[in-house]
Amino acid sequence: MTRKKVDPAIKLTHKVTIHLSQAYYEKLERWLTHSNCQTVSELARSILYKEQINWYHKDASLESLAVELAFIRKELNAVGKNINQITHAFHVTDNPNQKMFHALKVAEEYRKVGVKVEELLKIISPVSKSWLQK
Repeated sequence: MTRKKVDPAIKLTHKVTIHLSQAYYEKLERWLTHSNCQTVSELARSILYKEQINWYHKDASLESLAVELAFIRKELNAVGKNINQITHAFHVTDNPNQKMFHALKVAEEYRKVGVKVEELLKIISPVSKSWLQK
């Protein structure tokens, strides 16, 4: 498979060499990590052409919140799998006592879901209030 031909109007044909201080080159590299550019050369061209550069910002205040939410999601997933397994065992058995035992286990698992949902609401309510204020 051949490479797609580049339009001659936008093809980069002329080479321009510049010298930068170490400090400014490191500054460009830092900018590169937060921008939509892939290389320092692309970043420098975007600056020269005065093109729009998208800057990515990571909000550290929400990082711990995201970790907590991911943990709760993982726990809820595990509870859901447990409920599926218990439900399968409920449908397989013919013994009424076993069915009652499985039904009680499912009820216990649903209580765990309720606790996790309460945790989730405690975490999300302050965040949603701050988002609604903006």
